[in-house]
Amino acid sequence: MPARTPPERSTTKPVADMQPSRGRPVAQRSNPRNRRRVGPERRVRGDARRTGGTVEPRPGCRAGRHPEGWSMLFPRPHRRPSALAVTSRTRTAVVLLATLAVVVAGCSGSGGGDQTPTTTNAPADADKIPADITGPDGSRLFTGAGNPWTTPVPDDTAPVAGSDRYVQKLLTERPLVSVSGWTIPVYDADAATPKYTVTASEDHTGHGGWILPDVPVPANAKPDPQEDGHMVVVDRQANCLYEFWQARKEGSGWGASWINATPADGDGIYPDGISARAAGISAGAGLIWPQELAAGEIDHALVFAYPYTRSGGPVAPATSSDGTTDGADALPEGARLRLDPSIDVDSLGLPPAQTVIAKALQKYGMILADTSGGFTLYAASPQSFESFPYPQSWTHDLWKDVSDIPFDALQVVDDGPQFDKHDGPPITNRCNQAVQQPPLQDDGGGDGGDDD
Repeated sequence: MPARTPPERSTTKPVADMQPSRGRPVAQRSNPRNRRRVGPERRVRGDARRTGGTVEPRPGCRAGRHPEGWSMLFPRPHRRPSALAVTSRTRTAVVLLATLAVVVAGCSGSGGGDQTPTTTNAPADADKIPADITGPDGSRLFTGAGNPWTTPVPDDTAPVAGSDRYVQKLLTERPLVSVSGWTIPVYDADAATPKYTVTASEDHTGHGGWILPDVPVPANAKPDPQEDGHMVVVDRQANCLYEFWQARKEGSGWGASWINATPADGDGIYPDGISARAAGISAGAGLIWPQELAAGEIDHALVFAYPYTRSGGPVAPATSSDGTTDGADALPEGARLRLDPSIDVDSLGLPPAQTVIAKALQKYGMILADTSGGFTLYAASPQSFESFPYPQSWTHDLWKDVSDIPFDALQVVDDGPQFDKHDGPPITNRCNQAVQQPPLQDDGGGDGGDDD
């Protein structure tokens, strides 16, 4: 409800001020999923909780401002105390050298504060893309008629007015790929997979509760370990995709703050906006798949998240928005950007995986799907695979820095017009039409429609 490392900021608000209002009824909120902020932002809030509500800035690191006026950055890496008995002068020198090493590592890497620092002596094949991949493959999801993913952006498409302004704002954030957290684990299901009735603990429709029966969840399924707890299950037999926000085991069953389903052979867009992402775009859409990197081609658009999402509603293909930022340089959710197609990517000497990503950004572009603490693309979570399916250089942190790609050559090719989110009963499809909607506690509510 995931180029500067997203959490790099100079100060933080007290944790109490970071929590969204829970006092208003759902129907009064402009977007009830405004807590569904995918990405590094929540990670830093968690560290702020552990340190009494603030995270100290690192000296020498560049900071960027968050639209809400507070700022974030990685917590400092944990350092083991030295076991050596040294003199005061030697101890001082050791501390100074260690501090310098931390500053250099923190300001130059893709870094996450709680991760083991990346070694400077990376193996020569650290960027090699694995060829032997065992796990789900969602690269052909959402290829139905009229989908916004698989149609290339024509080379002669002109950037929109204000494209440079948008891109300059985007460049205040370091481009990352969410890899080992704040992303989407995907699992395959079949006829033998156990099925559960899953009750959404939050009402994101404004028209009553939400209970989805017969949801297949494999025995090995686990949600993303970060606070958003996303998880996707693809029922290959029924050709349905189930997506969870804040999924959790509950006794012998499963629960979630939100769950929904959509045809896997459709377009990946919820017309009523109630997906597990804020923009109404399926959580299974627009991911980077390791099989695609191994094949040397991504043949669909990617999704990304970003802090400065515009207030006032989404633009197609998005159908909802949690954007709250005013200003001419704030991108609306659903906006599409692409990398300048005139660039010869092969001549840039990029690592192999970044070359594949850059070419996809040239051909299909990327679509803004959520608000987050930084600028991030999304890789299918490695926890869904038998072994780590990405280059070894992607193992050192939750995020992979991809700033070798010339993101300053991005072009915004679609930014509107904005429109209001669907305000009626939920619109069901063949995968979620059995949903049950108990009345709200105040006896309000309504029945879902059906668009078979």
